[in-house]
Amino acid sequence: MAQKTKRDWWLAGVALLAEAGPQGLTIEALCQRLEVTKGSFYHHFAGYDEFKVSLLAFYEAEGTLNIIEQLAELPTPQTKLRGLMDIVVEASLTYWNYPEVAIRAWALQDEAVKAVQVRVDGRRLAYVQALCQEITGDPHRAQMMARHLYAILVGSEQMQPPLHGEELRALFDEYFRLYAIDLVIA
Repeated sequence: MAQKTKRDWWLAGVALLAEAGPQGLTIEALCQRLEVTKGSFYHHFAGYDEFKVSLLAFYEAEGTLNIIEQLAELPTPQTKLRGLMDIVVEASLTYWNYPEVAIRAWALQDEAVKAVQVRVDGRRLAYVQALCQEITGDPHRAQMMARHLYAILVGSEQMQPPLHGEELRALFDEYFRLYAIDLVIA
């Protein structure tokens, strides 16, 4: 059996959050999922608290910072916004049970998780608002557009069943039509 990496532990944590919520995210459950002993867990993490902090950092990096970095080389705010929507729609198909909903629920119970969720939401909103401001030139309109777009995303994840794939893309496309934003890439 190959030795587990921290990434393996984080991915197992993400899966457990999505399946069982924060109460199901235990050292025992992680070890069972990865078919390893607790010694393997303690080889990577000093304890549950260290694991939780690193899992939340992983969530922030994978779900926000790495995506923004991917889009940095695109030439215009329109192509960046379209690229962002493409990533979000693709992720909705790949990670339809991605733990965004579980992390939001966890944030209601745990102040440390709430602090990360607030930071993640703020970073995502600021990024989209900056793109919208470049497109429109209007800071107030850009703020409203960013909030509206983010509300579509969060709301689509909260619905039962969650919206994903082409349903989610259709919502985004309608949003851009209503705001008269042309994201067609020539």
